Amino acid sequence: MTGAEGAAEGPLVFVHVPKTAGTSFREALELKLGAAAIAGDYGPKASETSPLVRRHVFEKPDLPLLREELIAAGVRIVCGHVPVQRYAASFGTQNLLVIVRDPVQRLVSEYEHFRRHNGEARPFPEVYRSDRFINHQYKLVSAIEPSEYGFIGLTERYAETVAAANRRFGWKLPVLTSNVGRPSLGIAYQIDPDMEAEVRELNRDDIDYYERMVTEFERRQ
Repeated sequence: MTGAEGAAEGPLVFVHVPKTAGTSFREALELKLGAAAIAGDYGPKASETSPLVRRHVFEKPDLPLLREELIAAGVRIVCGHVPVQRYAASFGTQNLLVIVRDPVQRLVSEYEHFRRHNGEARPFPEVYRSDRFINHQYKLVSAIEPSEYGFIGLTERYAETVAAANRRFGWKLPVLTSNVGRPSLGIAYQIDPDMEAEVRELNRDDIDYYERMVTEFERRQ
């Protein structure tokens, strides 16, 4: 399942879109490659953010230097809730990995996660109408074309995604299910039809780009 060919020397970058099985994927990477091979980028104050990333992304930004120091440290993958454009130029689009999810299901999953873990008390419509939630996935991943990604996966076909990553990179990742709010990724959230129609209207950019990602996923398969 290849995208741009000829990955450049240096770390891969996993663009971890929230609620796309990214935590499961990252934990599988840590399990098989070792925690020292993974650098986190989850914001300047997050404990998951690696010191090198904090220094060269947030304190004194220098992405080319970060890449050099990560290589020297033996880091193989950077993972984080980051917009793809942060690393694309310095690390190469062919080294970018992403897993995407149906935007409506992803949005509901993120809302439910916030209710369970972050004390979110607002009703669903008030949340999905806020700028923070509209086209969230699109804002993280759409700065480059689907064909430019080195690897694309789909949450809805997660086992297939892991198998494809193993073939592509020579890994032996297990299919983990971490940080999930439902018994199976294959079980869809059911929401009021009128709400769903509004969510789809608000997130047209996200839905259109996701459909293009699915087409690219299928082409590579």
